[in-house]
Amino acid sequence: MAKKVGLSLEEAATQPSEARRQDSTGNPWQAQEREATQRFTQAVHLMDHYLRTDKARREAALRVAQGRGLDSAERAAARRNQDRPISRRRMAPNNHAAVLLRETSFSFREISDITGLNVYDVVGMKLKMRAA
Repeated sequence: MAKKVGLSLEEAATQPSEARRQDSTGNPWQAQEREATQRFTQAVHLMDHYLRTDKARREAALRVAQGRGLDSAERAAARRNQDRPISRRRMAPNNHAAVLLRETSFSFREISDITGLNVYDVVGMKLKMRAA
């Protein structure tokens, strides 16, 4: 392989692998592309490093602020919201269907799917709600 590039065995062993590839290809565009890729990779790694250090700095400042009690009101409000029970009450299906018939333009099938009633029951409710 060293003879193919025109180097002695010692020269080929001392050259970095990147330089050997540039010499073997002889194409300057590929060398430029490799250099651009290497620069881009370094920039991405540097950006990742900045992100990690900024995140660590923010978390450290947040811990210090929490230690001083600066956000105790916010944490207490969050705890109150977590402790609030979730209402499991539901409207009765007939009442719910009546409200949906009055206040929306849902089809009978959609109302029956929402309330769990039979389509014929929903149609009957609509007919009974009409003004005579």
